[in-house]
Amino acid sequence: MMPLRWKLFRAICIVQMIAAALNLMDILFHFFLQASWGGILGLALFFTMVLLTITAVNLLNNNYPDEPLNDIQKKNFNRLFLVNFLFLSILFGFVFSEINSLIQLAKLTGKNILRFSSGVYLMLFIYIMMLIFQFLILYGMVKLRFELSANFLKRKFEFEET
Repeated sequence: MMPLRWKLFRAICIVQMIAAALNLMDILFHFFLQASWGGILGLALFFTMVLLTITAVNLLNNNYPDEPLNDIQKKNFNRLFLVNFLFLSILFGFVFSEINSLIQLAKLTGKNILRFSSGVYLMLFIYIMMLIFQFLILYGMVKLRFELSANFLKRKFEFEET
């Protein structure tokens, strides 16, 4: 039986995967209309986020509770982990860009930034949630890797005792 924390981790991964895939499709659509460097960075960001979430769900489904990572899984894990740390800065950029857009909108309309309807804040909220989920996924993947290794060693010693 899988603990609740890993069920929540899987749910977060799936929600993040869907959000990243939707953002990936949106940026891809806009990229075909007008190609830009920002579009390329956005495509790379959301594509690696989708890959990381797929890897996390696969590791959880295939290796939990006590199957250690094989060499190919370790290699893919390490690469995606490092690349995602680099792309977190781009995700922070998306958050700050949305904040800047809200400030510019407030200046144009002459309204207080807190007086806008909730729909105006939707993308900012989505990017902040994606940022939080990405940190949780990166942390969860490290914990999962250590737990798989510890459970494997525990299983090995229990086997030798009988």
